[in-house]
Amino acid sequence: FGVRPSISTFNLLIDGYCLVGKMKKAFGVLDTMASVGIEPDDISYSAIINGCFKNGRIDDGLTIFREMLKKVTPTTVTYNIILDGLFRAGRTVAAKKMFHEMIETGTAVSISTYSIVLGGLCRNNCTDEAIAFFQKLVAMNVKFDIVILNTMIKAMYKVQRREEANDLF
Repeated sequence: FGVRPSISTFNLLIDGYCLVGKMKKAFGVLDTMASVGIEPDDISYSAIINGCFKNGRIDDGLTIFREMLKKVTPTTVTYNIILDGLFRAGRTVAAKKMFHEMIETGTAVSISTYSIVLGGLCRNNCTDEAIAFFQKLVAMNVKFDIVILNTMIKAMYKVQRREEANDLF
């Protein structure tokens, strides 16, 4: 039609291909962007990283993230995608390292980030560490949502810390 696709069009295509597991096509769209002079943005990279993680390609996602750092500043959303993916893959040490990297770079930490970290620690049998981190956040007057509170109550019961769970409830 003679209309040049915008970055939003490319980002939607990348995300769509990732959602249906067609990672080769998603990477193809990323390559096509460069060939037509459109630089990928944080949304482009976040979509492809998310696709990699959702399709079990953790190392590919991390490689894309490292490439992204050379060109684009990652957002809280990008870090949240990576943290969630690493925790779900059982890569707790790498997730904790990434969380510290996020803080060191000055990227804003959201309530969603805290939820991902606390939930990830609990899922990966680091419940005592999650409780200690939660207590640190309480001391910092972080306002929690119901998801985090439920996660922590369940975690406290799991490690027989019933009184703390009841107090939190």
